[in-house]
Amino acid sequence: MQNEQGLIFKGIYEFEDPLGVLVAAKVPSVGTLDLYSGTAVLVKANQCALFIYNGKIADILMQGLHEVKTENFPLLTRLANWQFGFESPLRCEVWFFSGAVYTNRRWGTSQPVICDFPDHGIVPVRAYGIFNVVMRDPNKFFMTLIGTRNAYDITELEGLVQAQITEILPAAMHVVPSLQDLNKSQTLVAKELQGLVNKTIEQYGIEIVSLQVISMIPSKEIMEALDAKASMNIIGNKQEYLLYKAANSLIGSHEGGHAKGSSDSMQLMMGLMLGKSLLDAKEKEHTMLLKTEEAPPMIETRSCSKCKAVVKASDKFCASCGTELK
Repeated sequence: MQNEQGLIFKGIYEFEDPLGVLVAAKVPSVGTLDLYSGTAVLVKANQCALFIYNGKIADILMQGLHEVKTENFPLLTRLANWQFGFESPLRCEVWFFSGAVYTNRRWGTSQPVICDFPDHGIVPVRAYGIFNVVMRDPNKFFMTLIGTRNAYDITELEGLVQAQITEILPAAMHVVPSLQDLNKSQTLVAKELQGLVNKTIEQYGIEIVSLQVISMIPSKEIMEALDAKASMNIIGNKQEYLLYKAANSLIGSHEGGHAKGSSDSMQLMMGLMLGKSLLDAKEKEHTMLLKTEEAPPMIETRSCSKCKAVVKASDKFCASCGTELK
């Protein structure tokens, strides 16, 4: 993390993270840093460094080798009232921040979130995916997230972003036109969700550079109802669908076609009775349809204004008294 230094040796402070899990870290991790004239701070690629004096951000260093001199750090010099020559060391903190993009971070709903669909109303939905996140503003990051800790790793940042994603997910689901279009709308939801989440986490100095929705699935009960509706639409008749379900139930409860006891026999009897009742209902429906088709067409009639006899509506003269019909 750092090199030891004294009044004779002026060291170089730098930060390395071989595991690539630290978003921010203080150097040294415990205590403060002693700065002398000639001390150098090495900021590597995709890094920046903040000088913290008395809990306040004094200066920020970008990529490069920076030698500590009064003219190089005017704000820090004014805050600390340095004298030229650094007769005594300046005690402060140096925070290094990683500007690398942390990729393939996972998010998901631990419990179904409640979403509102135009065609089905409120439906519980589970979802999961991945996102890439980066630290954009070290000042905001330090002021909002660091606190009194000495390091901030990607797991903490991942937890923060995951919480925001799951909280905002229901609001992003408004781009889904219907429940049937749920799986076809993953790209639309991902784009909407990324925009909404970035508006929220911008205050922390971080940004999601890409977000992907891998899956969106309604709850088990809703899936079963949708499967039943699809099966009914394919079969085309509710009674036939019920008969189909009853037959499947009987097949599932009898392995190899052999009953396994009195309960199985009762299920078999109930299934047969259900099937017979459905077939009888189907037969009655078919008979009523035939009778309706065979029934002669209705003839419109009217009454004669003189003798009150019933005549066809199309007749021009009464067949009983010969009066002209109007």
